[in-house]
Parts: sequence; C-alpha cells; structure tokens
Amino acid sequence: MKNWLAAIRLKTLPLALGSIILGSWIHAFSFEFNIFMWSCITAILLQILSNLANDYGDYTKGTDRHRNDRQLAEGTISPRAMLIAIGIFALGALISGILLLTIAFGNQWDLWIKFLLMGLFSIAAALLYTMGKKAYGYMGLGDLSVFIFFGLVGVVGTSFLYKHEVDFYSWFLAIGYGCLCVGVLNVNNMRDLDKDVLTDKITVASKLGLQGAIIYQVLLLSIAFLCFLFHHYLSYYYSFAPVAILFIGFTHIQNLREADSETDYNNQLKYLSLGSLSVVLIYLIRLFY
Repeated sequence: MKNWLAAIRLKTLPLALGSIILGSWIHAFSFEFNIFMWSCITAILLQILSNLANDYGDYTKGTDRHRNDRQLAEGTISPRAMLIAIGIFALGALISGILLLTIAFGNQWDLWIKFLLMGLFSIAAALLYTMGKKAYGYMGLGDLSVFIFFGLVGVVGTSFLYKHEVDFYSWFLAIGYGCLCVGVLNVNNMRDLDKDVLTDKITVASKLGLQGAIIYQVLLLSIAFLCFLFHHYLSYYYSFAPVAILFIGFTHIQNLREADSETDYNNQLKYLSLGSLSVVLIYLIRLFY
C-alpha cells in the first residue's frame, strides 16, 4: 500500500483542492454541498490519474532511470499494474464527473455537453502529459497545462457549476492561483533540471537555466500577488490573501536561491504547495462586509 500511496503523490492533492475551494467560494450564497463534494472527488481523481500516468510515461521514456523515488523505476509496482490503475482512475474520474454534471445542470443539455467535453479533455490531458510519442509535457507545455486546468478551468469552471454564470472578477483569482500552481511545477522542474537535460525533456526551467527559472518563479509569484490584489480592489472583497502571497513568496524565493540539494527543492515544493492552499483558506476569511 505504501508504494501506491507514494505513486499517488499525496503532497500534490492540496493544489487540486485549492482550485475547487476557491471556485466554490466565488458564489458562496449559491453554495451546494453536493456540487462541492463531487467537484473535490473529481479533481482528486484527475490529479491522481495525472500522477500515475506521469510515473508510467516517464518510466517508458527512460526519464526516471536516474531517480529513486518513482515506483516503476524502482520496480515496486509493475507496468501492467500501473496501467490497470490508470484505467481505474480514468473511469472513476469520468463517472464522478458525470455525477457532478447531473447535479449541477440537470437536463440543461447544452451546458451538460460542453462540460462533458471539457471533462474528457481534462482526462486526455492528464494521460498525455507524459504518455505517448508526443507527450506535451516533454515539449515545454506543462506550465501552460497547469495554468489552464488548475487556474482557469479549476477556479472559473467550478464557480460556473453553482450559478451558471461567470463573475468577471473571478478571472483574477483564477490567473493568480494558476500562477501559484505553475510555480509549484517550476520548483519540480528546477529540481529535475539536470536529469531532464540528460533525457531531452523540455521544460521552461531546462530552457531558462537555474537562474532564469528563479527569475521566472519571482514573476509567477508577482503576478499571483497582483491578481489577488486587483481582485480585492475591484470587487471590494478584502482579505489577507495578497499579504500571505508576499510573505510566502519572499520566504520561498530566499530558500530557493540557497537550495543546493534534491531535499532542499522537495522542501520548497511542499512549502509552496501547502502555501498556495493556505492562501486560498486565508482568502475565505473576508475582513469587511
């Protein structure tokens, strides 16, 4: 069981939940627990699916041959068992998503079909990140994918499920949170930079180099701060979320500049992942009404 828990990568799940929580709070007065619950379940299943597919895809391409923290590369899980698990979680995400759409849209078939297509696209994106001959995660598109699915789709898409409309100000939250999530991926790619170069895996970090990736990280966190700040200013919604981003970002960048081992990068990966979720939770505490 511990090998499967390692393959699932529990530390990545808070990011998926963060986008659901943030999107659900936008229309707080239209909140429905069933929509929230099935949104969380679907997001978690998709994230686990992506993690398992990532393990399998990197293994088949030989990217993980230099690593000792991936289950297929270590031989603790067989490729056949991993493929079966991928199929189970893909089916689970599809069933969960259909239940979610049934609750949210009922017989509004135009919305039903549009979101079903979005869900199928999300499943395909989770699989094709590293699997297949033209895996987009190997072509430098991982950052864009994370930004779209954790930010735009995760936040704005979730908010639409409740009230069937898009709040203009929610785009600022979606962009800001998307940048935080891309920052988490960037730390992951900074950690693996040397190995990715050896295996010809293209990431933004491998193209920019270590110092360029740190500057990119500063830019991502700065955009996240400005987006949350603009949202607060324009919507008259105030919280300490922008301040939290400043504090977390400053500490994170300082530690990132001093990182010189895989453990250091893993610590920052965990720090920013949990920090991003904490920003969401702090955002929920509105200061003035």
